Amino acid sequence: MKVPKITSILLVALSAISVLNFLLKYYTYFVLMVSSSKKTAHEVNNIAEETGEVPHPHELYVPLLTFIPTKSPVLTRPWVLVTSSLIEENFVGLTMSFFTIFYLGKYLENIWGHKDYSYFIACNVLIGNLMVYTLFYTCSWMGQLHEVPPVVVTPMAVIMGFFVAIKQRIPSHYLLFFKGNVRVKIKYLPFLLIVSSFMLSLLSEEFRISFHLSINGFIISWVYLRFFKEGSNEVQSYLLPFSLTRKRSSKKNYKVKKTEPKETPSISTNSSLHLETVPIRGDRTEQFALYTFFPAPVSLVVKAISNIVFNVLAKYNVIDAKSFSLGDSDDDDSEQLMFEDVHKLQSKLFGLSSLNGAQDVSTIAHTNSKFKSVWDWVVGGRGKKAGVNTSMDKRRKQALKEFE
Repeated sequence: MKVPKITSILLVALSAISVLNFLLKYYTYFVLMVSSSKKTAHEVNNIAEETGEVPHPHELYVPLLTFIPTKSPVLTRPWVLVTSSLIEENFVGLTMSFFTIFYLGKYLENIWGHKDYSYFIACNVLIGNLMVYTLFYTCSWMGQLHEVPPVVVTPMAVIMGFFVAIKQRIPSHYLLFFKGNVRVKIKYLPFLLIVSSFMLSLLSEEFRISFHLSINGFIISWVYLRFFKEGSNEVQSYLLPFSLTRKRSSKKNYKVKKTEPKETPSISTNSSLHLETVPIRGDRTEQFALYTFFPAPVSLVVKAISNIVFNVLAKYNVIDAKSFSLGDSDDDDSEQLMFEDVHKLQSKLFGLSSLNGAQDVSTIAHTNSKFKSVWDWVVGGRGKKAGVNTSMDKRRKQALKEFE
């Protein structure tokens, strides 16, 4: 399948800027080696002047591409907030980031579109780096920072944002490793990434920035998808293309009138039903609640704290508590929608034709009807059809409730 436009730009930028950063660092190292051999003190780096030794290339950084919190003038070079998130100095990290963006980014851009996908990445990159810079600057101002912070060179905020978005789409599915002997539930991927970043930060100071950016990316992505992204609550948007509500003042006077077949239907401006054209913002379902990202022991604590915060915000009308009420009763519909997402992804990978009869082609060649029926029963074809019918019945009932 063709790689979408924004994902292609992101992959090219990640590769090109990472290579450019590598070349500039080793070019600087070569210049320092030559200058130190000639003992030209004017061209020696500040680090070499203080220590008397030429620093290793890994200890150098490119000020025009990256930044150090509390040290780099970000206000005069604002583009470093973007370029620093498109650099990976480790080859293993660069490979993992490249394939993560390739597969997950391609999947999300095909679902969301170019505009929403670009906005999501921009929010994670800019806000995440600004939060890191503000955190270290505040610690330095309060006198709690006694050493120079590491250089910001990692796309961790983007990777974490993709994990949160994938958890929203297919939370109940698994990633299989070592021939299925190790299974990792997709909804726990953000939590595992935060824990692994924290463990690495304890081993080396270089991973402190990755740990902070993983937390920032998780918070930014969840808040954006939970409260602000248009059309994220797809359980409601798939039920009806718009929401129908009734004016309370005319509730008693409303009566259903039967129209004759010969009469032409017309839209009355005095009708007690009116359309809400305000787009749905955020995924307010229970399956995307904050505690669902954590395993059982931690999720209980997170759920208790988040419920307290939710009640306080609802009490002061910061959020609308009624908009979160539909998530508990629509879990079956949500599971069916996630199954449809996986089915679409599988159909694109296998590349079946859209012509009539392509859906009847068996995945195993030269199979008779009896074997095909047994295979469909094992795979779950009947359950899928029954699940679709059940889901449609629930949506019809929900639509009738809206009209009553």
